[in-house]
Amino acid sequence: MPKLKTSISWGIGLNLVKMLAIYLVMVLLFHRPDYFIHFHGDTMSYFEPIIHLLEQGSYSPDYRMPGYGFLFYGFFLISHSNEISFFLIILLQFILTGAAYGLLAQMVFELTGSRILYALSFLLLEVNYYLLFDSYLSTESIATSLLILISYLCFRPGRHPIILGLALCWLIFLKSIFCLLFIPLGVYLWQKKLPKRFFLLLLLPLVLIEGSWVLRNAIKFHAFVPLTYQTFYPEGLYGGIYGFQSVQEIIRAYGGSHQFWRMDSEAAWYFSGGFAEPVFIRGIPYPNFKESQLIQPSPDFFTSQMNLDSLHNLKRALTSVYLTTVTIKNPQNIPIECKDELAYIRSRSPQYVASIQKEKPFLFYVEANVSRIKNTFFTTYFFDNVFRNPAIDARLNPFLITSLQAFIYLINGMMWFFSSFALLLTLYFGLCWKDPNLLTWCAWLNAYVLFLYLFVFKQAEERYFCVLYPIWILISLTVLHRLLSYLKRKWN
Repeated sequence: MPKLKTSISWGIGLNLVKMLAIYLVMVLLFHRPDYFIHFHGDTMSYFEPIIHLLEQGSYSPDYRMPGYGFLFYGFFLISHSNEISFFLIILLQFILTGAAYGLLAQMVFELTGSRILYALSFLLLEVNYYLLFDSYLSTESIATSLLILISYLCFRPGRHPIILGLALCWLIFLKSIFCLLFIPLGVYLWQKKLPKRFFLLLLLPLVLIEGSWVLRNAIKFHAFVPLTYQTFYPEGLYGGIYGFQSVQEIIRAYGGSHQFWRMDSEAAWYFSGGFAEPVFIRGIPYPNFKESQLIQPSPDFFTSQMNLDSLHNLKRALTSVYLTTVTIKNPQNIPIECKDELAYIRSRSPQYVASIQKEKPFLFYVEANVSRIKNTFFTTYFFDNVFRNPAIDARLNPFLITSLQAFIYLINGMMWFFSSFALLLTLYFGLCWKDPNLLTWCAWLNAYVLFLYLFVFKQAEERYFCVLYPIWILISLTVLHRLLSYLKRKWN
């Protein structure tokens, strides 16, 4: 049997090789030597409070908990450079992910006894739909590693309670949606008949660290604020468009995608696709879409209070706000400049949502949720988007383009299989409340994340589910091995 240290070493080594390979591809094919320090829409929301802390001595604005930003704080104190600090965060993400992959591969081997599946698990983890997420300055990578660590400690119940408590606490500070994970985790560990000392040590980091954060918030806000002062950061910050949160509720009511930066989402229509980043060919920007490609609202969604004309009026108002956003010199004046448009959007949107809920309850409560599940599990956007850039044709020969397309089909297919199979297994193992095992924990974890994101917050965005992909591989490989062993015994 491979030793745990060996598995972790293999995981870190393979992930660092992947890091080098990604960098070479980005430099040689896409001319992006800055790839490992590039920002996306949410990046600065994690680091601005830390920069404010370094420069002015206070953590503000505090729409995010400091679970990710504190890494920048520590690395900046060492390097005194933003770029070096960002790169060190990316390097740490690759190392932590590699170590986590080693833990997961070790669990696969101990559950199946198969060296083939042990090696296959490394391959499936390294080459998958989310393979670029370690390269992003975002919380998904470290959150994924922490969930694997927590799952490994559930596989070894009774060991390292302080580490388990620290991992859970860090996970909550990274993604506050995991603040209730202690409930299924507590139920699982309680049935393992562990001593009280274990639970006291487990809770110690949570009480000390979370308690300090609650005390800090009480001093600042004069209120009990266990997580953040509000669920989402205000409109107009970090790429958010004023008024879109209201329109987003309409899109969610009929099960559409709220990802307005994607041309294959229902949300793009409300901006006439204006939010999409242009494609640059030899420095000249070109739109990467056509108006006819945008998804128009279906008549199936219309009600007595909402039809295509009323949504066109809403679209014109939101597009006007967007155009003002990209041209105005002082963004703080947008609520004043777009006063009438925003009043119209915010008054009509709740009416339209209520009309869908009242007149089309099956659409609102059933079809919309099914659509979100489908959009989450059967997405192709992440890598298909590569081929939306016509400049790729000029850089790759036909053989490389065909090979890359085949690779994309492969990882999309893997995503569809493991997500669907894991969903079925979640329904089966999730009901095993008595004497739960690791597969039960994986099912509960899967159900927890899917339920909150899809049914409570109604966020069908694929990046939120990258934290589950390794868990899907773990549960799928284990069950497939059991099925094959059963069939083999049956045939013999």
